[in-house]
Amino acid sequence: MRHRRNPPPARAYEPPLPLTPRPAHAHTQHPPPPAPSAARRMRSPLLPERHGQRGRRGSTCAPGRRKRRPRRGASRSGAAPAGHRTRVSSSWFLPGGKEQERCPMAARGKVAAFNLPPLPTVGEIIKLFRLQAQKQLSQNFLLDLRLTDKIVRQAGKLKNAHVCEVGPGPGGITRSILNADVEQLLLVEKDPRFIPGLQMLSEAAPGKVRIVHGDILTFKMEKAFPKHLKKNWEDEPPNIHIIGNLPFSVSTPLIIKWLENVSKKNGPFIYGRTQMTLTFQKEVAERLTANTGGKQRSRLSIMSQHLCTVENRFVIPGQAFVPKPEVDVAVVHFTPLVQPKIQQPFELVEKVVRSAFQFRRKHCFRGIETLFPESERLKKTEELMMAADVDPTLRPFQLSMSHFRNLCNTYRKMCEEDPSLFAYNYREELKQKKRQHLPKSISQTEQTEEEN
Repeated sequence: MRHRRNPPPARAYEPPLPLTPRPAHAHTQHPPPPAPSAARRMRSPLLPERHGQRGRRGSTCAPGRRKRRPRRGASRSGAAPAGHRTRVSSSWFLPGGKEQERCPMAARGKVAAFNLPPLPTVGEIIKLFRLQAQKQLSQNFLLDLRLTDKIVRQAGKLKNAHVCEVGPGPGGITRSILNADVEQLLLVEKDPRFIPGLQMLSEAAPGKVRIVHGDILTFKMEKAFPKHLKKNWEDEPPNIHIIGNLPFSVSTPLIIKWLENVSKKNGPFIYGRTQMTLTFQKEVAERLTANTGGKQRSRLSIMSQHLCTVENRFVIPGQAFVPKPEVDVAVVHFTPLVQPKIQQPFELVEKVVRSAFQFRRKHCFRGIETLFPESERLKKTEELMMAADVDPTLRPFQLSMSHFRNLCNTYRKMCEEDPSLFAYNYREELKQKKRQHLPKSISQTEQTEEEN
């Protein structure tokens, strides 16, 4: 037998509040509705409670039918309720005729100092100007603004900062930088096809964007920022940042150039220890941050870590880019050190490190011996390894930073004793040997041609 649920105890019924006549100007002013009492907010026990006859709370609709719910934010008469904001273009208009500036962060209790006006999306910009990524320039577009915002956040606080973006392309990261309320943004773009789209962003942020059509490898950044931003090298980093989604073909030579600028304190580092937030292939990023003994330990590891604090922040999957590259991408942050770990000129350190990794899988002495001419190679190599206290049977990726420091310091002393030693180039010697054998073969072919 089916038992019916016990009905709730009866409560005193409260009659509905009397309706007050609306004033003549009710279409312009909307007085706030009276707050319902606690008893009225409760479900009345006198209403039907049986299955199939229950409507909305406090409703007296017919059984089996649901009362039509009014559209959210609108009154029964169709007019906006009191305090309701109606959005028109880029501002908010209150019903009383007052206008309030658009501020999407107001709901969270924050006030955004600067926001770009409504603009076409990055994808629409690409279609509008018929932009296509060129494979020979290693171009890949990042359209997801959530990822561009995440890249920009890795640079730290950018409010009132001066930023240089390398290779902005269609302007995805550019928008995120501008929304960070920077003081000045310098865009260096080599491809002229992206200039019109970047000019559109410049017009949307008047006085904040400066566009330079040129190659970042040849662009002189000594005069890119105001002089008052300069700081001493020992002080905190200046309010200057370099951000960029670098093309794969440019990333390695560009970071080597900037590391040389860090060593010599020129270029963008004439203003102090300028920070950089850049994208690389995932494998290149692993080489930049590889530790001693790691499989990815390479020349880039030593050259970057002895001059900067290098951090691999996060990895972006290749499918986030258009067109999709064959590899993933990593975001790397660089902060120059106050004192480099190897106190030697950049050229000398690079020569020693490049020679050490000449034969990566062999013992390190095989690469170190390429620092010396063939006539005195064995003797000089043994002298260098003993003075630097380095085990010659170690692999190059097993050498620590202190090992390279000792090798560079000892090689510097040997170069001071014999100045011609630093000018020696192992590869040039190999080329000369090939040229010596080349004329003989050419003369033999010429003789056979004459005989024929």
